[in-house]
Amino acid sequence: MKAAALSLVALTLNVAGPRRVHQGWPSRREALVAQLKSERSDAAAFQELWRAQDVQALAEAAGHPSRAADESLGVAVTSRLPLESWSSRDLGGGAVLRARLRAGARTFDVYSARLSPGPGAAEARRLGQMFRLAEFVRAESLNRPFLLLGDLGYGDDEREAALMLDLLEARDLCVWHGDEVCGRTLGERRVDYALIPYSPREPRERARTAFTAAAEDDGGAPAEPHFGLRAALDERFFILGPADAPSGREEALDAIADALRTARADAERRSSDGGWIPYLGAYEAAAARDEAARLLALEEEVHSARLRAGKSRTPR
Repeated sequence: MKAAALSLVALTLNVAGPRRVHQGWPSRREALVAQLKSERSDAAAFQELWRAQDVQALAEAAGHPSRAADESLGVAVTSRLPLESWSSRDLGGGAVLRARLRAGARTFDVYSARLSPGPGAAEARRLGQMFRLAEFVRAESLNRPFLLLGDLGYGDDEREAALMLDLLEARDLCVWHGDEVCGRTLGERRVDYALIPYSPREPRERARTAFTAAAEDDGGAPAEPHFGLRAALDERFFILGPADAPSGREEALDAIADALRTARADAERRSSDGGWIPYLGAYEAAAARDEAARLLALEEEVHSARLRAGKSRTPR
């Protein structure tokens, strides 16, 4: 008898859960529970899920006995498949958790990630978080298929989307033959992603928007309008390997380093300008100095990675 082909259905959602229960959360969680029961997924990645009892409730609704969660970072992965190991990392304002799952004789990694949203100074922080996220995935999923899920904070038409794909040499499952197929997940943008290692062949399946059923809070107002994604993968996913040296990684690292350098110079300028204004100006100057120091540390991390990437491509 021919063995059944491997497949994987995975969900991702920024739950926007509370650290402490508030009035609208019970209705929101009840709606999520109902949708999880109907999706019949193999794995799910959640972000902003801070309480163990909420992780348990959503995992039980999905029929997932395997659970990996870091409540301090608000990220979790649950699955019906056996969990072999997990690890998590604070990305400096963002967070990521890696769960290693087993399907038959094969193992693969599912990630739940959350990066900082917003423009301006948040964009520079997010670029640093993107770099750290990509480095984490590259280190953790060496020679193993990965599915990176989560709320990455940037729109699918923004430059970060291309940079992230270049850092990992990955495929966005919401892009089908060059067209966006998932639509918005927050406001007018898609900020949620399902990424896998790139291969020249388009996958047979693709992602779609999920968790779109409206839920109301106890006062009858709409609950958090953040949608998620559902990604379906066929057996070819399980033989995909990450690129040892992604073809666009060096250029992406250069672009991130340039953006961090520009943001640091702006923070240093604000630090100098703010010092002339009493009270509030001194506070703003101190905050700008702290921001400049964080950006400098990120710059140095990216620069070191760029040097290593260049050396690895130097002929011996």
